[in-house]
Amino acid sequence: MIVGRHCINPVLFRKWFCWKPWSKYRSLFSKTGIWENTFKAEKRKEIEEYWKPKIQELDQIGATDPNADKYYVLSMFPYPSGRLHMGHVRVYTISDAMARYKRLLGKKTIHPMGWDAFGLPAENAAIDKGQHPAKWTYSNIKSMKKQIEDLCCSFDWDREIFTCDPAYYKWTQYIFLKMYEAGLVYHKQALVNWDPVDQTVLADEQINDLGCSWRSGAKVEKRSLRQWYLKTTAYAKSLWDGLATVDQNLWGDIISLQKNWIGKCDGCHFYFTIMDGATELPDAVAVFTKQPAAIYGVSHLALAPTHHLNVPDYHTPGVDQTAGNKDQDVLLTVKAIHPFTKAEIPVIVSPTTEFDMFNECSLGIPCLSVEDAKTAQEFGLETVEVFATNGDEEVLINSGQFTGFKKSEAMKSIQEYAKQNNVGGHLVSSHLKDWLISRQRYWGTPIPLIHCEKCKVVPVPYQDLPVELATVEELSGKCIAPLSHLKDWQKVQCPQCGGPAKRETDTMDTFVDSSWYFLRYLDPCNDSAMCDPAAAVKEMPVDLYIGGKEHATLHLYYARFVSHFLYDLGVLAQKEPFINLLTQGMVMGRSYKVRDTGSYLSEDQVDFSGDHPVEAATGLAVDTFWEKMSKSKQNGVDPEDVLNEFGVDSTRICILSNVAPKSHRNWSNEEFRGIINWQSKIWKIVSDYILMKTSGSFQEVSPQLLKQHEEKMFEFRNYFLKEVTFHFEKTFLISVAISRLQGFTNSIRKIPADVRVNSEVFGSVLADFVIMLGPLAPSFASELWAGLGSVSPHTSSYDWSQNVLHQKWPRIDEKYQLPLIVRHQGVEIFSKRFPKTQLNQLTDLTAYEYILTSKKVRNRIKSLQLSDLHFRLDENYRAEFTIPH
Repeated sequence: MIVGRHCINPVLFRKWFCWKPWSKYRSLFSKTGIWENTFKAEKRKEIEEYWKPKIQELDQIGATDPNADKYYVLSMFPYPSGRLHMGHVRVYTISDAMARYKRLLGKKTIHPMGWDAFGLPAENAAIDKGQHPAKWTYSNIKSMKKQIEDLCCSFDWDREIFTCDPAYYKWTQYIFLKMYEAGLVYHKQALVNWDPVDQTVLADEQINDLGCSWRSGAKVEKRSLRQWYLKTTAYAKSLWDGLATVDQNLWGDIISLQKNWIGKCDGCHFYFTIMDGATELPDAVAVFTKQPAAIYGVSHLALAPTHHLNVPDYHTPGVDQTAGNKDQDVLLTVKAIHPFTKAEIPVIVSPTTEFDMFNECSLGIPCLSVEDAKTAQEFGLETVEVFATNGDEEVLINSGQFTGFKKSEAMKSIQEYAKQNNVGGHLVSSHLKDWLISRQRYWGTPIPLIHCEKCKVVPVPYQDLPVELATVEELSGKCIAPLSHLKDWQKVQCPQCGGPAKRETDTMDTFVDSSWYFLRYLDPCNDSAMCDPAAAVKEMPVDLYIGGKEHATLHLYYARFVSHFLYDLGVLAQKEPFINLLTQGMVMGRSYKVRDTGSYLSEDQVDFSGDHPVEAATGLAVDTFWEKMSKSKQNGVDPEDVLNEFGVDSTRICILSNVAPKSHRNWSNEEFRGIINWQSKIWKIVSDYILMKTSGSFQEVSPQLLKQHEEKMFEFRNYFLKEVTFHFEKTFLISVAISRLQGFTNSIRKIPADVRVNSEVFGSVLADFVIMLGPLAPSFASELWAGLGSVSPHTSSYDWSQNVLHQKWPRIDEKYQLPLIVRHQGVEIFSKRFPKTQLNQLTDLTAYEYILTSKKVRNRIKSLQLSDLHFRLDENYRAEFTIPH
């Protein structure tokens, strides 16, 4: 057999392939004894068909020390719609690449997967198909799980969870009951968003800019319903403060999104019981104030005309019942009970009071407001002065137990008193609202409460959890609160008095289920606790959380709220559940829209033959642009079609390359040309090396030439290893890491053939490259590794008995020189290189001494001190000073 000028002995070639201890997972081409030099589509498919089941087997075996440091990589779990979309492909490929990288570093990597399985789409689909939602859901899960496995993702399937499984939602109900015990759950009448098609309540965030439901598309209505709420506002300040504890560089603009949602916590709510004569109304009124220290100066409550208490039944007899909706204040017959003094406080509907856009009521405090003083005088209300000047400070007077307190001290003391007596006091912004969790649907977690005429609302005893959904054969149609129509399921004994009672028929918002799933992954089969405390302490928090930016506000806020609560409960050892966030951008499709009609077309309906695209059937002008993939816009791409055409590894590399994970990606199959070309170059490098090593003859090179090229290999091997490692480890810019690996490939190709075959260094460089490729293209790298293993000596520093995915990530050589640099106005003005160990030991002081040896640096620094400069050390990468402008 002749390849170029090399003579190859086929018998020797087969010998190299057959005796190695890794022969269980040997090269696909060892069956023929020929390593083909070309990398064609059919060979890519053969490689993946051969390696995927073996890699799945290896992934479940694991190779890291169970006592190693953990690294928890979590991708947001999917709703089981039945089909993956390209957004799923992107997020799960990112998480898999990171998980595989961390395993190569020797970390005990936690990389779980589960299913956000409750929700309206399953219920509506089940109604349309005349079947139970569970059947539809689990069928979709089976299909999607196979699609995820086809992506060669290394998920820990032994940790798999389903939020619709009673074994899971038992603990969702447990958390709810713990919040109920803590006073964080309440029931109140409220004007809510109602979807007339899906027959359920919607959160504000589930409504688009046109006032329509994001799911059904129906125009949303307003209805007054009694709903269950979680008092997330009680944790507003804790959640705000928690944002100061996370890494500002890693969370980036997500911090701003969270802060904008929470708002500046510059006030608090006080809760006023409302009395209609001797009857206490079921709902207290929460009133926001930025002046909690003035609570003893309240003369009245002012309500906006839109407030639910502004009804004729509560208007003073003889008063124009529509006056409160015009420009005249109206005194209501109901009274508010002062939360501190227990005195009755008048309630006034006041169209003349300026309310902020988030609140319908305010405290009337005459000593602080001229308008409130006028209102008090008009209605003959008692006014109380609560502040007096004592030297340079204001102190409280006429304020009960807080009289004599300095105003600054009184604010905190009054808030603490309110919190202890469950009448408010928690620091919060004026716009943040509590979490409405009631949903009038079947397919969700039942709320574990019981209604008894004698005992009122009673929590389900913990030993009776889970409260399982009623068993029905099928759902016949959409209706309000389907569980309310299942009378046998509703009937239950009251746990307190033993009398007849009824179960709550609302189910929970599915955001409740997904607010704590990351904890259950750590101990998914535990029936006696939501998670073993030791596992929670050892394996939380999540090190890297990956998902769409559209979930970086609401879902993240709710998950952080539950985590802060579980910290207070003693379940978690830290408040914040996530260390690093990677919010990936959407995968965008090219849309074709008829300019005159607004109709969307598929690509094959567009004529591109002219200067501008037109509709083929009509000749009408067509606008083309990129936007989120959608069936209705005919711009979606089926992942299965992509995988079938280009293969798994090429698809993985393609979706990771060229575009930063946080940026939107405009999807085009044209990208594959460059990816497959790169893979072909890699294939040829390894092929040539194997063929040369198994050849009967090759030319030796001089020691001088060998040394010269090995020095080059030392430099570029360490440079590209440094770059790839840094971007995997610090920036998560996998696209940049791929770019560096492509540069690595070009440098390898420049090494002369005779040097490659004579140099042990080259073999190591090539092996390191293939290991670094492994997290991106597992099957491709496995085949390359098997081939390299056929020609590698026993004395090699690699474990050739193991797959490439179970090797160790390469290390930068100790003698490799890394830079200390100085930047001024974005320009590098100084650079000095140090051996890796020495650079890693630099402090700001020792580094400062080095940079002062430069006259240019001294001129730029001038009178600045060390404390004025910004010093950053990235171990194994570089040290850097930044001189401020």
